[in-house]
Amino acid sequence: MVADVTVVGTGIIALSAALELADRGLSVRLVGTTHSGNASAAAGGMLAPSISPETGSAHDFAVASRDRYPGYVAALVERSGRRIPMNEAGTIELAFEESERTLFQLSNDRSAVWLSSGEIGLEEPGIAACLGGLLHPLDGAVEPLALLDALSVAVASHEEINTAREDCRELHVSELGCNVLTDMESRFASDQVVLAAGAWAPLITGSGPCVAAVQPMRGQMLAFESDAVRHVTCGAGGYLIPRSGGIIVAGGTMEHAGFEVETTADGLESIRSRAIALCPALAEAPIHSHWAGLRPVTPDLLPIIGADPERPRLIYACGHSRNGILLAPLTAEVVADLATGVTPRHDLSRFRPGRH
Repeated sequence: MVADVTVVGTGIIALSAALELADRGLSVRLVGTTHSGNASAAAGGMLAPSISPETGSAHDFAVASRDRYPGYVAALVERSGRRIPMNEAGTIELAFEESERTLFQLSNDRSAVWLSSGEIGLEEPGIAACLGGLLHPLDGAVEPLALLDALSVAVASHEEINTAREDCRELHVSELGCNVLTDMESRFASDQVVLAAGAWAPLITGSGPCVAAVQPMRGQMLAFESDAVRHVTCGAGGYLIPRSGGIIVAGGTMEHAGFEVETTADGLESIRSRAIALCPALAEAPIHSHWAGLRPVTPDLLPIIGADPERPRLIYACGHSRNGILLAPLTAEVVADLATGVTPRHDLSRFRPGRH
């Protein structure tokens, strides 16, 4: 079978792109296997563009993707039959120093509300004493494993998607078409290829110089058995994400460790210390689990989205850094636009392939 599009990858960007392409009537072949440390499965799941330092079109893109999430999740729940828990209570960004309170006044989130220390105490009694905080009511979080499960079910049941659980080894792209070669010696032909292989994209022969700057960055995570907070809470160099079932996920590390996905004692202790600084009650909370993932990081922490400047049949959807979950719905839309010859309605100039 010669597909219209081959999508290379198995994470949320690849799955969401494959589904969107197929929903537009294209035949899709999804190629890849899940690697240990896959960023999508390991992610915290924050949907919080309001706490990002990004401005301009990159910020606007992230906000637009966040705003799609309620409808995106509802549609996935309906078509998959799976439950996808979301936290829509908002995100609280805490100020522990006067300089932070001043900085928050420059927030580009027009919906944000400043909460005094007393108001923070009423909203989150377990939070450490602080000067106050900025509530971003439209931000929140989604549970990544549930999201991936629902996407996988929707992809598997789509009649326009065929899946090959083989690792892509080489890409061959020319004016005549595209071929994907796998580690099992399979060759898959298509009119176009979408490269959405996360941190592993640069390891694929023929992926091109546009993704050479993508590097794996280890992020370690720690989960507590606790319901001490109900908002996604950020500050003191860390963050807390409440999940269903009485779990709070904490994280914050960014480490150059190659493709090493083991957690470390120092990394976990650093996360635990920052979590306790935000919520002292966590000092007594049992540890539920810990893990690490490999973020596909670019030098400017922005994704690479668009067609290869020399090989337009190759479309990149790589390097989403810490925001793969957040940006997935809108990335899928614009990738499908590019594959079908539709001009995207969003400014992609900050994500231009070849900018690094």
